[in-house]
Amino acid sequence: MNGVYIEITDVCNLHCSFCPSGKRWAESQEKGPDHSASSAQRIFLPSDIFERCLKEAAAVADQVYFHVLGEPTLHPGFGLFLKKLEQVSAARSDGKLLQLNLTTNGTTIARSGKAILASPAVRQVNFSTHAYAELPFDEAAENLQNVLDFCRMAAGSRPDLYINLRLWNVGDESSDAWNNYMLEQVNKVFGRINASGENSVANQNHVVGENRVPITLEHFCSRHKSFLVEGRIYIHQDSRFEWPDGSTSDATSTDSPSLNNLGSARPTYPKGTCRALDTHCAILHDGRVVACCLDHSGQITLGHIQENSLAEILSSPMATEIREGFANHELRHPFCQSCSFCKRFK
Repeated sequence: MNGVYIEITDVCNLHCSFCPSGKRWAESQEKGPDHSASSAQRIFLPSDIFERCLKEAAAVADQVYFHVLGEPTLHPGFGLFLKKLEQVSAARSDGKLLQLNLTTNGTTIARSGKAILASPAVRQVNFSTHAYAELPFDEAAENLQNVLDFCRMAAGSRPDLYINLRLWNVGDESSDAWNNYMLEQVNKVFGRINASGENSVANQNHVVGENRVPITLEHFCSRHKSFLVEGRIYIHQDSRFEWPDGSTSDATSTDSPSLNNLGSARPTYPKGTCRALDTHCAILHDGRVVACCLDHSGQITLGHIQENSLAEILSSPMATEIREGFANHELRHPFCQSCSFCKRFK
């Protein structure tokens, strides 16, 4: 297994329309201030459970993530958690590092950036800059500038650190205004000036990087989603996806039974596959272990990290059944049957 997602908090300071956290916030606003106050609970993973999560992750994977939902840098123990990660990594008997791939909206990077750069356990930072498209322009521009300032500091002090600046919906007119502005700022900050004045979109990634021509929206396509900016700093674009919630599941169909029917006559399942339980699994902020990094509500709860080791949970009958299903291109769990992200895998 490549990585374990550890949701250290489900709290976020943004309310993006594409995120379940943002949708919950919008629904609470519609129901009135009383409901908003009662539903806005700030839930943070306790330090003792976090340490157990790290130790269990170290036994099955080489990388961790600090999110499923939520903005990880908002956790009051974020800096301490980086130190704990370094300690667990150093204590591994196989000599391999346990490294962090941090995904953040970047809104706190001006204060959290120093700790991130100082931690050798941080392998990669992914900035969800597409989230800024829904903010007031001045706020969005300030956030982006802080992120780019961090990138420049990282290029000097941490040239080994991978950074991804993420865009969504390149080619979608509703996103073009923000995407164009972001690329203009990236080109400006990193001095990507085409002296010839030409703007060839036929160049491939390595040509764009070597010639330092401006990166434009026209460079991106389904075959070329990532472009080198400088060093190990990249811009990556992808299409927006819908988070699965199980509400559109075919589980009530006789052709798509739930996993409670294990051992019955051989059913017919919808076709599809996924990399869950192969490349990754996730642990939610309350300790529930789930099969997929998109299962934010714990619909495929395999066990609890407080009760069993991660290795035991991943070898449970339900986990084994789901994994075998993916290997046979069968979506055996109702949650998987409702997930459009599965369509990305062949």
